[in-house]
Amino acid sequence: MLKINRNIFWSNLFIDYLVDSGINSACISPGSRSTPLTFVTVSNRLIKSYAIIDERSSAFFALGLSKSSQTPTLIITTSGTAVAELYPAIIEAHQSRTPLIVCTADRPAYLRNTGSNQTINQNNIFKNHIRFSADIPIMEINRNNIKNFLSLVSKGINICLNEDVGPIHFNFQFEKPFEPDSYTDKISLGLIDYSTKVLSGKNEKDIEKPTKSFSAYSKFEYKNISLITIGSGDFEKNFIKKLNDFTKKYNIPVFADISSGLRTNSLELDNLIYNYDTLLRNVELENLFKPKNIIHFGRNITSTALEDFLIKSKSKRIIVNEFGDRFDSTKKAMIIKSEPVSFLKSLAERNLINNSKDILSTLLKLDLEIESIKSNIFSNRFSEVEVMKRITEELPENSQIFIGNSLPIRDFDFFIGNSNKKFNIFTNRGASGIDGLISTAAGICTSNRKPTYLVLGDLSFYYDMNSLLLLKKFNIPLKIIIINNNGGRIFEYLPISNYRNVFNKFFLTPTNLDFKRVADTFSIDHIFCDNPDQLNKNLVLINKLKSSVILELKVNPFYTKSLKNKFRERISKLISNKLS
Repeated sequence: MLKINRNIFWSNLFIDYLVDSGINSACISPGSRSTPLTFVTVSNRLIKSYAIIDERSSAFFALGLSKSSQTPTLIITTSGTAVAELYPAIIEAHQSRTPLIVCTADRPAYLRNTGSNQTINQNNIFKNHIRFSADIPIMEINRNNIKNFLSLVSKGINICLNEDVGPIHFNFQFEKPFEPDSYTDKISLGLIDYSTKVLSGKNEKDIEKPTKSFSAYSKFEYKNISLITIGSGDFEKNFIKKLNDFTKKYNIPVFADISSGLRTNSLELDNLIYNYDTLLRNVELENLFKPKNIIHFGRNITSTALEDFLIKSKSKRIIVNEFGDRFDSTKKAMIIKSEPVSFLKSLAERNLINNSKDILSTLLKLDLEIESIKSNIFSNRFSEVEVMKRITEELPENSQIFIGNSLPIRDFDFFIGNSNKKFNIFTNRGASGIDGLISTAAGICTSNRKPTYLVLGDLSFYYDMNSLLLLKKFNIPLKIIIINNNGGRIFEYLPISNYRNVFNKFFLTPTNLDFKRVADTFSIDHIFCDNPDQLNKNLVLINKLKSSVILELKVNPFYTKSLKNKFRERISKLISNKLS
């Protein structure tokens, strides 16, 4: 007979299954109740474990690891409010279909609703934003329980990896004692052999990606495709090539969100319209361009102008993605569950109607003229717009750029044209929160150690300052570029800004932080810049640094707004003259 700790036995079985499924990284926050999972995980040499004090940072760091590797990251935390701290990152993972394996330690179920310390109801606590959840009592060790337990774990992992990619949750009801030499049971060596046999017989289909069915194609009857829109997604080279061939053949314009990566890619897309957001803000365009049928690939789009255009349009929309997700606020679009490449292959076999070359030519010409006006108004004037442009000019080819939410992603999407460089673009656009951006970017940088740049606003930086600790602790060479307009300022572009008494007190959110002192607190280099002459030099400098650094760019939001207004006036005149 073999003396064991029951908690350790089930934790070992669980972690061995994860390792066999290809999981190789874990983010662990300290806590007593989670001792069994922590001990087993850090003892496994096939798992790289990161000890992260703050559960919220830990979850977002894991999110970044998974976004980069496309492999689930294990998250381990103790019971109580520590569990709730994981929720923001889980929401983002759910919305962006990023795989995570969330493991929370819990008291036994009989202690729920009894006032027991650090005990809350953790059973399916993330139910609105989780793909699978299991509440697991620590059972007697026998063959039947081993088989049932591994069957349950297999079901969850298969969902996470294949069937419905995203975060899953296992809630373990551990009872004291937790340590491996605190023996609770005596079992035969035959049970150990049996558990090993069940593990080794794990169906390989659990870790294979199944082929999607294309039965929905039979409903696809449109002969004319007038426009293709593309949101965020991981699009392979074959897709871009087939998209280019298809859109050239039928004279179809392509509107691609900055988060799609198609606007910062070395591969050619001849019909790509970079400044569609600017074009669609002018009602005159509606008289020229009235698409009948629109195909959308990828996730949601950033541009509100495009969203408004699609809502007002009488076009029929087809949304294509491999899981059949509905990215359609109108709820009128046809949803087709398909891999994008396979769908394009299907389209190539159909006889479709050519679009007007004249309309496409006009859009392409307007796009070029807008680029010229943009350069004329914003170049060498220190604003958020010029900052975005310089970033794409000065950062090295194949860098990873993580774009923060609120104004940074909108300015990137609105003003970045053809960069002539390939960048790997990352965002947290699932739920579009401004929390957890530093920790997510740190996870992305850690996953592959490629040059990684985080571009975010001062408020987003403030929300996740405690995650700066990760950069020193794990020696992460993340370059953080803060667009400091002292408060975000996105509300300045909304109608509420006209009500200054309310607006100044409850919508403006200046922090007046000294970011150099913050950087010094975490022993991170800090560089300050507030003029265009120093900008390029500073961007080159942070490229050369081998460690993490904060580049603070102090901009005047009112000056930026005046430049944007001037730009829109010039564009309105351009389009009126061209289309009148």
